[in-house]
Amino acid sequence: MADPRAFHLVTRLIDGGATNALLPIATEVEGYDVTVGYGAEFDRHNVAALREAGVRTERFPLMRHYNPVTAVGAVVRVARYVRRGDFDVVHTHSTEAGIIGRAAARLAGTPNVVHTIHGVPFTDDRNVALNRFVERCEVAVAPWTDVMVSIADVITGEYLDRGIGVPDQYETVHYGIDLDTFRQADPADDLPGSGDRILMVARLAEGKGFDVLFDAVERLDRDLSVLIAGDGPLREDLERDVAARGLDDTVHLLGYRDDIPSVMAGSDLLVLPSFREGTPFVIVEAMASGLPVVATDVAGIPELVEDGTTGYLVPPGDDAELAANVADLLDDDERRRTFGRNGSDRADHFRTERMVDDYRAIYDELTGR
Repeated sequence: MADPRAFHLVTRLIDGGATNALLPIATEVEGYDVTVGYGAEFDRHNVAALREAGVRTERFPLMRHYNPVTAVGAVVRVARYVRRGDFDVVHTHSTEAGIIGRAAARLAGTPNVVHTIHGVPFTDDRNVALNRFVERCEVAVAPWTDVMVSIADVITGEYLDRGIGVPDQYETVHYGIDLDTFRQADPADDLPGSGDRILMVARLAEGKGFDVLFDAVERLDRDLSVLIAGDGPLREDLERDVAARGLDDTVHLLGYRDDIPSVMAGSDLLVLPSFREGTPFVIVEAMASGLPVVATDVAGIPELVEDGTTGYLVPPGDDAELAANVADLLDDDERRRTFGRNGSDRADHFRTERMVDDYRAIYDELTGR
């Protein structure tokens, strides 16, 4: 008997949490014939990785990040593709693909629909009308979903508080990574600057709190090297901001790096001052690398970082608290090492194999395997 056919749909196949989770789910869940659909934005190396693993891919250019104008056309296009493919499971990832894909699956008559919530899209730094619109869309498509997978219990709670779905629809599946890659990495030998190394790994886009980090750095009177690994649409704006603040010798924009394990091995701690997140892969990666973490107390981050044990949690936008906690860790070598050891132990729960097994169990139950 042929393997059940599974269709994944993600808004943007770009480096980040949703794609980092999708790749192992699509390539390592055994017993399913998999196709991955993605929208207008993508990174070529992610498409190549899927194809090299034998996964079919299909691009849907009308599916764009927060573009309701093209959304209706995208629903029609995806529905036609899903109907022709006769898929047994449609699994959507991220907000736009979740709304478009579930509407398309409904039109196509797909028997089993899964949606993974990779982060909370309703945040204070976004337009109130946009938040309300997205919330109403989520409420509308929730009844067309068999399983809503949340990456953190707190995210499930927020969605239910907003009237999105019912408790029986939800399952929590935490992210997973290849821990050994980070635990065994040698330090990168080309990292700029001197003194204590503070690392931030993030897409250079809105909502990550770069201005908060820069404000915190200006409060820290010490020899620092602040490394920001990642690329994105804010690159030129951040370069101008760094220059205007006179931080050229302190803040270094590394661009895209394919050796993050080695960059982490050469750093002293990780910061993540984001205003919105899910349960960021980068925090688990940092913990696996033995780095303490200073991050904002938003979404699923408190389910990763134990405040005062593996790192510190700070309110979003609070540069003074961010600076104070960074200084606390840099001033106390023993505490920094203890937090790092605690984080490494905590990271054991977040193995790729566990995440893959959890998703396979969901698919098997839906398809009766």
